[in-house]
Amino acid sequence: MSEASTPRITIPSHYLRVLRPTLERAGHDCDALLEELGVAPEISQSEDGLAHADQFVGLVQRTWELLDDEFMGLSREPCPLGLFGLMVRYTSHMDTLQGVLKECARFYRVTRKDLLFDYEINEKEVFLFIDLLPPNGDDQHFMTEFLLVVFHRYLCWVTGTKVFPNQLWLSYDEPDHVRHYSGLFNCERAFNKARTGFSFDRKYLSCPVIVSPEELKVFLEKAPADLMVTPGTDNSYATRIKGMAIKQQREGRGFPDFVTVASELCVSPQTLRRKLQAENTSYQTLKDVLRRDMAIDKLVNEKLPVAEIGQQLGFVEPASFTRAFKQWTGVSPAQYRSNPSAKNQ
Repeated sequence: MSEASTPRITIPSHYLRVLRPTLERAGHDCDALLEELGVAPEISQSEDGLAHADQFVGLVQRTWELLDDEFMGLSREPCPLGLFGLMVRYTSHMDTLQGVLKECARFYRVTRKDLLFDYEINEKEVFLFIDLLPPNGDDQHFMTEFLLVVFHRYLCWVTGTKVFPNQLWLSYDEPDHVRHYSGLFNCERAFNKARTGFSFDRKYLSCPVIVSPEELKVFLEKAPADLMVTPGTDNSYATRIKGMAIKQQREGRGFPDFVTVASELCVSPQTLRRKLQAENTSYQTLKDVLRRDMAIDKLVNEKLPVAEIGQQLGFVEPASFTRAFKQWTGVSPAQYRSNPSAKNQ
């Protein structure tokens, strides 16, 4: 897995909570579902909680199954399961990204009356519009955000190209969870606009479609849910460092030191320090975030004792790891790993 394709390990618990109303309206116990996925109540209920990306994907997939609706009860009409996969199979045979856009618009014009998918092209930019028509149950705009991210990431995947968005515009007021938008779209944002969508340079229209049948099969196993946790097109130094550090940590080589990181990025340590300051971060901050995310990943997916996880992440004493983890998440590692199967480890 390349640095650029390293998926997000964690996702704000906001994106789990927003599915609670639609599940409860259909008579399902959201707390039981979260427990089934191993999400501690302290995490799901916290405004600053962090869930594992796999837990989010699992909740979305279970919501599809329980509601028999790929739009998760958040649109005017239910969406048959498998519609996105059908669209992918239909459009991934086009020659270029422009062909993909054209056939996507045609596909949804025929299959959905409550989703306006269209685009405009001028001499410089492409404007892609994705509007859910009211009335719908998307009060917290989750489905709108989901569709925007999914289609952007799909365009990147089908061409194997980072399609950098120029601007994101939304037809509603700035929401309380706007701080999470930087993890979805790293570009200028505007609210209370007439349409919802994003723009990108028209040069991408000629990008060829490059996916193979084997890649298509793998992609469809979890799509579109896992596209929400697929990295976007942020080419910042912070993102590049995260990808590098995650790769090295997964190879069992620990975290790279600052001088090594600067060398890998072909800049001096002094220059890298200035670049990170300009991005309002530092190597120590990035390292703490990575240790937090890797700790969460190991607590959710591995059966190692908490003390051993701490050692792997560079903590000499278990108590130091516990203190740091509580500072990061508000709960202890044992509380985070609250599902029954883990308690017996």
